[in-house]
Amino acid sequence: MTEFTQLVDRIFEQDGLLSRLYGMEYREQQHRYAQDVCCWLQLELPSAAMLEGETGIGKSLAYLLPLAVHLSLTGQRALISTYTVHLIHQLNDDKAIIKTLLNHLGLRPVTIATRLGRAQYISPGRLLSLAKRVENPDSKQQLLGLHKKIDKQYGPHVYVKYWSENAAGFNLPETESAIALTEHCSADDAHWYRADCDAASHADIVLTSHTCSMLYARGIPVFNGTLPADKISFRHPPPATRKSSNQEIPAFTGGVQREAGSEKFAYLIADEADRMPEAAESILRLRSSPRRISSILQELYEEAGWKGSDTKKACQSLQGLQRVLDETGNLFSDSSCILSKELPAHASLDYIKSIKTVINHLKPMMTNIPSSSEASADKISAVKGFYQSLNNVLNDQKQANCIAWSPVNRQGSIAIDEPFAGLGFSKFVRGISDHQPPLSVMLTSGTLGLSGKSGLSRYTPIRSALGLKESDIKLWGHYAPRQYGDVRFVLAADVARPFSSEKGDIEGAKYNEGWLDYAASMLSAAVVSGPTLCLCPSFSEVDELQDRFTDRADIGFHTRGIKLDNLIEQLQRGTLNAIVTPSAWEGVSIRQKNGRQLLQNIMVTRIPVQPPNVVTENTFAARYLENGRTKEDALKSLYSRVRDRALRKFQQGLIGRGIRANNDEITAWVADPRIGPDRQHRLKGVIPERFEQHYQSARLLGADGTIIQPETTSAREVLAWL
Repeated sequence: MTEFTQLVDRIFEQDGLLSRLYGMEYREQQHRYAQDVCCWLQLELPSAAMLEGETGIGKSLAYLLPLAVHLSLTGQRALISTYTVHLIHQLNDDKAIIKTLLNHLGLRPVTIATRLGRAQYISPGRLLSLAKRVENPDSKQQLLGLHKKIDKQYGPHVYVKYWSENAAGFNLPETESAIALTEHCSADDAHWYRADCDAASHADIVLTSHTCSMLYARGIPVFNGTLPADKISFRHPPPATRKSSNQEIPAFTGGVQREAGSEKFAYLIADEADRMPEAAESILRLRSSPRRISSILQELYEEAGWKGSDTKKACQSLQGLQRVLDETGNLFSDSSCILSKELPAHASLDYIKSIKTVINHLKPMMTNIPSSSEASADKISAVKGFYQSLNNVLNDQKQANCIAWSPVNRQGSIAIDEPFAGLGFSKFVRGISDHQPPLSVMLTSGTLGLSGKSGLSRYTPIRSALGLKESDIKLWGHYAPRQYGDVRFVLAADVARPFSSEKGDIEGAKYNEGWLDYAASMLSAAVVSGPTLCLCPSFSEVDELQDRFTDRADIGFHTRGIKLDNLIEQLQRGTLNAIVTPSAWEGVSIRQKNGRQLLQNIMVTRIPVQPPNVVTENTFAARYLENGRTKEDALKSLYSRVRDRALRKFQQGLIGRGIRANNDEITAWVADPRIGPDRQHRLKGVIPERFEQHYQSARLLGADGTIIQPETTSAREVLAWL
């Protein structure tokens, strides 16, 4: 056993440091997971591991602490990438534990930095501007108080997340976007963001998002040499000289001395790794009409500092491109979307010619946006995104782009989707650039695999989606607590299905009114037994259920414009007995103020399927056809992916939101009649094994609201929506 492994064992073993210093109970699966992390860290570089740790084993500390010990001993660097900002802040909260344990082990401290996008930070200038516009005295005072705090100290309060969680009683719509930092804010206004960026270029461990990670894989220098000191000016003292609040100043102040070039990363841990493909796809997804971009230019040209003549030429070229798109739509009146590469020769020529004209007229505007501009950041970003997409159409031969038309007035738009963007993750194990050689990567999640299979085959879908070969994976494992919480199930009886269409969950499908009535009756039955969280796949479904509870003030409906945090606070106070929301499937822990269990019921209305749009289907099929396979193969693979993502989300919502501590006990209610041990969706590999017996003996809620025993029905096709 190496010295490194012995040190990690001292942390996780029975009566180890976690137990003696923090009173944490010994968890065998956590210890085994941590030991396998040690094995991965000691493999020959580069190597890949897939470690699935279910909720309850203490996964975060089980990879964070071995990593910190290893980096302390070796002087190497690591990235930790997550899908949710919530998890990044949670990992940040573990800094104190890391510091204490390394000190007890006699090891040097490691530095930890956060690298998030600008929009995650509060802009002091925009915060002050908002305060001046607000009329309510209490709200104004709250904003001014936060501005003063941010101006003087670094801490959790510099992030938008702090505002969303602590600004109780402030209900101005879109507050978060109104105070978020943009690229047009002054350098001084962005001092905390810039300080985090600077720290991230040196720190031992960098906490970041999947989006930043995938941008890095595309060759964008997100982490290294981002902000030279001589390029930054501050009206106030530099961040490293300011006082700290509850969090360390994000400046590199020690650690091992590295040689030139050693700022490269050696390791990447991707937590919530099952969401990495979606994060990669979101970077490249765009759908915008030239007419909309033209309107934005006309709204902003004075504020953005553009010349009137340049703006006029750009708008005229955009209108010309819009005409080409609309006229092309007349050629394909029976289609809502077509790949641009499938255009007839004359239409393709007009399309490319118009795009080149627009690029030529937008280029001087894109390179002439004054840094002091107060123009709407969202609108400027829309113009920049559109400009980049046009360049991609001309230069990126691998990217399948489409022209799409609205169903009523046939207005054309350029639509780009890259459903295979996740394959870019493989660059981490192949080598991103000369500056960043291959990394050793570890994929981890509570739902890394969804099947009854064992071994590496359990993780084939996520491995394939990220472009990793089976030979790349040197270590894998599945870790589940033997006892952690208790779940009882109430499933839907033989009632109406969610949608009237026989095709099921397809884009634009109409709800079955009988099923909506049934879902409402199940919610009423659940609320009787205690505080309830009801999860819906969409805001439209929340609206439909709200229409059926006009006389119930004790049920809070999370509709657009309503803050989920406010509803959670009312549930904690007892003024609400239930919350109905589409936004709490993951990244949310609803507990009492003292941390004890609050929710007694988790209800899911139906499987949260997000059917692919026509653009995604076309680009997916195009790639398959290029490789000599059929469109039928493409759609089967695409809908299999849709199903897997829906089932992961289902598990995270139904189980993960309810069981947050060892002694939690909940009742899981499911209003979707397609779900059951012997039905269309059997959930093999979705329901944790420790709850399998309860799931097999689940009770059913009849259409009349009575509880009945399950009936054995014939098995149906698992992928009925294909």
